[in-house]
Amino acid sequence: MIPYSNAALEAMFAHVADIMLEHGLVDPQDDAETFAADIMTLLHSQGHVNDLGDVILGRFLLLPSQIPKISLLLVSPLPIDPYDEDLRRKPSPIQFSRTASGQILLPSRMLLTIIEELASNPVAPEDLRLLCLNVSRRALPFPDIALPSDVETIALPTEQHDIVEALVPGCMLTVNLEMKT
Repeated sequence: MIPYSNAALEAMFAHVADIMLEHGLVDPQDDAETFAADIMTLLHSQGHVNDLGDVILGRFLLLPSQIPKISLLLVSPLPIDPYDEDLRRKPSPIQFSRTASGQILLPSRMLLTIIEELASNPVAPEDLRLLCLNVSRRALPFPDIALPSDVETIALPTEQHDIVEALVPGCMLTVNLEMKT
């Protein structure tokens, strides 16, 4: 887990900007302020910015992909849920579960939440929004998703003085939303 610092987050957001450029989500700019404004406009257009102008935790951008297989770019840290299945607060440090081989387990309910958020993404094509809504409402229980053990995480401090582990911005997930009949 990477310790939290402003410098660490700045490096992660710079990496996200590079990926956005690579996938044609933003155009290159000579002026850094104009480039940052373009990125914020993109994030705002997809509902990823709050009323204070901050990027909301755990937000993904849809990368160019072919339905039903979609690729997502994590643009802000995705923290693990600080509560267990019985809604009791976990003790700090609150970390992702891991397999015996060290793979990070992304809870299936977190993925379903991400898919449900895509269903209301204003820039997603209507057929994708409908597919995401269908999957989020009708998906049968499925196991947690095992991410490679080398996926980087960051230790986020909370207002309750806890440490919560989060996936770092720049992670990319590819999900197949094909519905079986």
